[in-house]
Amino acid sequence: MQQRPDHIQGLIYATLGALALTPDGLLVRLAGTHDWTTVFWRGLFIACCIGFVQIYQSRQRLLKRLIPQNFKEWVCAALSSVGTLMFVLSIKHTTVANTLVILSTMSLFAALFSMVFLKERIAFRTWVAMAAAICGIIIVFIDDLNGDGLDGKIYGLICAFVTAGNMTLIRSERSINVPTTFAWGGFMIAICATFIAPTLIITAQSGLTLFGMGAINAVAFILLGLGAKYIPSPEVSLLMLLETILGPLWVWLVLSETPSLNALIGGAIVITTLALHSLASLKARKQT
Repeated sequence: MQQRPDHIQGLIYATLGALALTPDGLLVRLAGTHDWTTVFWRGLFIACCIGFVQIYQSRQRLLKRLIPQNFKEWVCAALSSVGTLMFVLSIKHTTVANTLVILSTMSLFAALFSMVFLKERIAFRTWVAMAAAICGIIIVFIDDLNGDGLDGKIYGLICAFVTAGNMTLIRSERSINVPTTFAWGGFMIAICATFIAPTLIITAQSGLTLFGMGAINAVAFILLGLGAKYIPSPEVSLLMLLETILGPLWVWLVLSETPSLNALIGGAIVITTLALHSLASLKARKQT
């Protein structure tokens, strides 16, 4: 069946957005700054980059577009700030592969939250996918049950839960201004980090790396948002697996960080599960 031009356009946007996210973990490592220093500058640069885009796009409705308008938008901003913090801490305390494998399951957690809070029915294939993904995550966790890397994996799991909760809240209210909530999430965590970080002074190289990270995240978010307007969510989820696959590859090529055997096995289970689940969801969607 021939694809519509808007569908092809959506695929291009979403693919570019997913690809833009793939070096995120590597950039956190290359910054070479303290955990909370990284959190401060990452949050600030993401907020500024998204804010500038909002200002450019919404000159006629500037105040409304730049400030959250209701309680739900402020909660989304708070959840976004926690997600930013947990992502950085996870990357800092375990391998990038471990973090990205754990984070890739957030769409399944979001489906579970949607059932609990939005009273949506979960398809049987999603339950099966959840069970398989949990098995994969358990295998990933086995390496560091008594080691330092366990903290990073727990941070990654918290990030997946928090982001899934944020996704569910955004779905509950279509009027939520998502870019604004993400920008304020960055500002919130940057403000918190000013009181905790041992120093906010960074080198020029670290500054460029962190700025690049913020700019890339802003561009990725905008592209994924545009793509989601034209293609179904299972297709977006499938493309997001590019980050899980390519993210550890960049770190391996640049920093020679090699995933453990358990990370490879667990990651293969999770990635295969999510890919099959997304393909099955697309097929079911076309039949309805």
